[in-house]
Amino acid sequence: MELLQAINEIANLLVCGNATLFYIFVFGRHVSRIDKLPLAEKILLRVGLALPAVMGLWNVLYISYPPTAEIIMNVGYACLFTWASIFHYKQFVRK
Repeated sequence: MELLQAINEIANLLVCGNATLFYIFVFGRHVSRIDKLPLAEKILLRVGLALPAVMGLWNVLYISYPPTAEIIMNVGYACLFTWASIFHYKQFVRK
């Protein structure tokens, strides 16, 4: 396995895991701000969090080897979802 492919696999695992965690943090408990959103916004948020998680898992299972630019983007998404999960946990869940 090439180094870039290994980096992509790790990034996709992080996207899958952290997007799932963030989904659970947002929708897996009573959050009054989320409950007050209009239905269209709730659906948009659910789909926006579910798709990266599902596709991250798909990419890991498929062992995809995309172009370098997409690997860099996946690393960015992995960093973003990891940060979002940690931040949300520290600010809202742990309290």
